Amino acid sequence: MRMNQRTVVRGLLVGAGLITAVLLTACQGASSAGGSPSSLSVSSTTQAPPTTSSTPTAGATTPPHTGTSECKASNLKLSIGSGDAAAGHFYVPIVFTNTGSIPCLMRGFPGVSYVTGDNGSQVGAPAQRTGSIGSSVTLAPNAIASSVVTVTDVGVFNASSCQPTSVRGFRVYAPDDTASMFVTRSGTGCAGNPPSPQLQVQTVKAGAGSA
Repeated sequence: MRMNQRTVVRGLLVGAGLITAVLLTACQGASSAGGSPSSLSVSSTTQAPPTTSSTPTAGATTPPHTGTSECKASNLKLSIGSGDAAAGHFYVPIVFTNTGSIPCLMRGFPGVSYVTGDNGSQVGAPAQRTGSIGSSVTLAPNAIASSVVTVTDVGVFNASSCQPTSVRGFRVYAPDDTASMFVTRSGTGCAGNPPSPQLQVQTVKAGAGSA
């Protein structure tokens, strides 16, 4: 009976030793393959995010601007309003009419200069801005806005510094526009350098304007 118990114990010890040896062999094999048992279950692959329908594609159009656009030469008509005169100056409203089919905005100072000849050569310096910039003016179709131009009678200047030159009218740029317009107003301007501005321009305001 005692011999049988010893035999059983020895058998159990031998079996445990064999199991330990097998586990050690497996671990050594994993280490020789460049990893560890715990790292084998971790994936190193990174997946790209899925493409959605909101991703921009070549040729996609930009959504239309829903705000009111600025008035441009292509949808404006120029005219000269009713002015006034005092102490060697003429106050001339330049009137903008919206000829388009939708409203447009105007804000700021137009560019104004004298021109002459068939090719519209500029005469002297452009109009100097005077006063503060005004608020935005919304022009409905056929509505008008204006900017008053102060025109100095060039007869008050010395002829040698003024270099009086006949002019046909004004070249005008609407605020923030690069396309020019023309309105007729014959007279005399200074091609030289007079001591003070021959033209001054005020900010655009709603209506036909007044001196």
